[in-house]
Amino acid sequence: MSHASTSLLSRLLPSLSGPSARVYDRIAWAWCAGALITVLCTFRHYGVTWDEAWHLEYGYRISKWYTSGFRDTDALTYRINYLYGGGYDFLGAIFRAIALPMERFTAIHLLGGLVGVLGLVGTWKLGRALAGPRAGLLALVMLTLHPVWWGHMFNNPKDSPFAVAYAWSLYYMVAAIAELPRPSRATLMKLAVAIGLALSVRIAGLILLCFLALVLALFAAHAGWLRRSWAALAAHVRRALTIGVGVTVGAWAVMLIGWPWAQLDPLTRPFVALRRMSSFDAHQRKMPFADEYLWNYEIGWEYLPHYFGFQTPELVLIMLAIGTAWGVAALLRRGGRAEHVRPALALLLIGMAIFVPPIYAVYKGSPLYDGYRHFLFVIPPMVALAAVTIEALVGRLRRRWARGIAWAVTTALLVDLLVQMVQLHPQQVVYFNRFIGGVAGAIGHYDTDYYGNTNPEAMKALQAHLWRTERATYLDSVYYYTGCLSGKAMRLHVPGNFRTFKQRQGEQYSDFSVGYLRGHCDRRFPDGRPIVEVARDGGVLNVVKDLRSLPVPYRTEKGAHKKLRAPRPAKQPRVPAADKEASG
Repeated sequence: MSHASTSLLSRLLPSLSGPSARVYDRIAWAWCAGALITVLCTFRHYGVTWDEAWHLEYGYRISKWYTSGFRDTDALTYRINYLYGGGYDFLGAIFRAIALPMERFTAIHLLGGLVGVLGLVGTWKLGRALAGPRAGLLALVMLTLHPVWWGHMFNNPKDSPFAVAYAWSLYYMVAAIAELPRPSRATLMKLAVAIGLALSVRIAGLILLCFLALVLALFAAHAGWLRRSWAALAAHVRRALTIGVGVTVGAWAVMLIGWPWAQLDPLTRPFVALRRMSSFDAHQRKMPFADEYLWNYEIGWEYLPHYFGFQTPELVLIMLAIGTAWGVAALLRRGGRAEHVRPALALLLIGMAIFVPPIYAVYKGSPLYDGYRHFLFVIPPMVALAAVTIEALVGRLRRRWARGIAWAVTTALLVDLLVQMVQLHPQQVVYFNRFIGGVAGAIGHYDTDYYGNTNPEAMKALQAHLWRTERATYLDSVYYYTGCLSGKAMRLHVPGNFRTFKQRQGEQYSDFSVGYLRGHCDRRFPDGRPIVEVARDGGVLNVVKDLRSLPVPYRTEKGAHKKLRAPRPAKQPRVPAADKEASG
């Protein structure tokens, strides 16, 4: 056990030079280029999700705050968005102006993909700083092939950009740890910018400043203890305070650029937002969980372990478990030694980055929903720790053939993930691993398409179905549809002869119903004839029903849950008993 516990720490924060490092780095850059090309080829495939329209509007209002000379104050009161930093939304407004005449949702999906690739680069850098170029390359590949991460890159305007900034913040924090006790000014400036960008998306980024404070405090305390000198301790504390205050001030300044509401009271309002967001309960909904259908505020601590356990690729999950146990043992046994203090702090940082946020959310009793979408930011450090664990485990193998088998198994599992991602495209966010039986095993037990990603695909499939089956009618008709979907999203993905039922003159009823699984939307209009399904991995995610054969009252929103009654049999004339006996 002693050898196992020390080997992990001895492999952290290695030298990053040498010919093999250049080979792995070139492969990593080539992989990033491939990811970028994939983004450019596929960003138009992803549908508009529920949150995007609000974030686009918020970004526009922030831009008006600046272009009007701070006279247009709409950004200060816009919905509940004003409580969030609008850094990414403001960037989106700038990008949309540059990308004209590209449609605004299409442009923001392109931006999301590009920012997501930056997250891949940040995670590569993090893994590389922790355990060398090969571990960095492995972290890069594992994050790229994480279906949930990739699926959120394009149309999640809040959780994905925050996760990217979180990954870069951890990288620069690890770099600063390696340079302790005197990190370079350049490293600290980059760290301040990265943390500031995280804060500019979600005030929850304050946890990064807490991590930094704890790391600096532990290093100062350890240095003072080693020297058995109060003067040495005081000197290290002063240096730690200088670093911490400097990074905090820089991060705060970056945060305020995209947050007009906080600019008016920069020392108080961010903490007001933190208090309100930590007890945020505006979204109360029922959802499937395990074998029940519960309100999101009724679900306990087991919610996040279930989703992380079933929506994390098996390789990452297993290596994370091994790495966590191994890391705890290493920290307890050898973490206090002088030669291990920096690697121990880096390992502690990654562990805190993974486990503290979800544990804190459970402790606070925060309402949870949408799987682990709000905790997407812990995926990069999870992947980094998994990559470090693989690197350390393979390094302990003495035989070349054993190392070859280990790398072959790892490669096979990654190729399998790639195949699954291709099969799920563009619905990667519904990924579930084989521990639950994939998507088919999760349906009815857990949320799958909670963001409405499948609605555009369903509408396009409906269009293709009508073109095949009633082409003449299709060319000369207007069709009216309903469903649990965003009108803004549908206008982007359907032709002009498809309109919502609200646009129908007179009595408003629908010809077709589009229903994904959230809120049992697929069960609306129970007598409608299913004609199109969107399915992945053996599970049906969306159903389109033809309502045109139903009576009009059953095609309205009021009749959406009514079931046609079977016609009663006609009453037979009563036959006298004597006649019955005679006929018998």
